[in-house]
Amino acid sequence: MKKLSFLKSTFSFALLIFMSISITSCSSGSYNDDASSGTAFNPVNFSLTITKKEVAATVGLMITYDLKNISKDAYNDYTQGSFSVKFTVKGTDGETFQDIVSMDYIDAGITFCGLTFLDYSEVKTLDLSTLTAVIIKNK
Repeated sequence: MKKLSFLKSTFSFALLIFMSISITSCSSGSYNDDASSGTAFNPVNFSLTITKKEVAATVGLMITYDLKNISKDAYNDYTQGSFSVKFTVKGTDGETFQDIVSMDYIDAGITFCGLTFLDYSEVKTLDLSTLTAVIIKNK
């Protein structure tokens, strides 16, 4: 029985040490919205072009777009701030529909080709001339 008690206390001690090291290493890094190089991203660091828009009866408005990182730094949503692309379109009756797509990682100078489906009520008719896409900084 003494052997079991010794193993139990040794295991508890080892677990305590492991957890202490884990917590210390997690809290020692600094995390903020700026890159470690000090570069903060803004919507102007990207170019956005809608390349195709098509109403698909069963899936909504299919939007194909190109999103290019026009800066000299790679974009990473964990270190340079979090951004999304907000698509907005109006129906012929004035009702507005929206879809927001998050951006994850894009190397400097690289174009990401994306596809999204903007859902809307099947009984509505969209005015595709009102389709807009903007890059927004998430809070």
